[in-house]
Amino acid sequence: MSLIRGRQGGFTLIEVLIALLVLAIGLLGMASLTMTSLQSNQSAYQRGQASQLAFDLVERMRSNSDQATLGQSPYAATLDTDSTLNNPDCKTKTAGCTPSQQAAQDMYEWWANLQGALPGASATITKNNANEYQIVISWTESDSQQRSTSTQTSSFTLRVNL
Repeated sequence: MSLIRGRQGGFTLIEVLIALLVLAIGLLGMASLTMTSLQSNQSAYQRGQASQLAFDLVERMRSNSDQATLGQSPYAATLDTDSTLNNPDCKTKTAGCTPSQQAAQDMYEWWANLQGALPGASATITKNNANEYQIVISWTESDSQQRSTSTQTSSFTLRVNL
């Protein structure tokens, strides 16, 4: 019995090219999933920062409740990227601060922390009645500007009774 070998030139090369094509499509899919995951993580991080900062402001108001419950509370404000707050510099005063100066210090520090955590964010703090506040923090998602020219604004709202 003689074995006759036929030539099958190039068949193995086609199999390798098809395998590489399937592998490349799989790797592109994994890269897309990784990017989506990173964007979701960034969005969750920003929402967590907004939540933490809103609760931080509530605790500042609770510690200075005399000022927070005033009819014209210094804590009620609308702040955007153009807002600048005065620093009463309570930390360096040896005699301490009055409650109104402490409220101004709280707002100054809180606004600086918000701009550090969520650059370009805005905040609206409204007083609905004697003890009820609503804090709305809005920011632009960082990845929305990369995908298209339209902006995607996210916000976190906290309603609290002091």
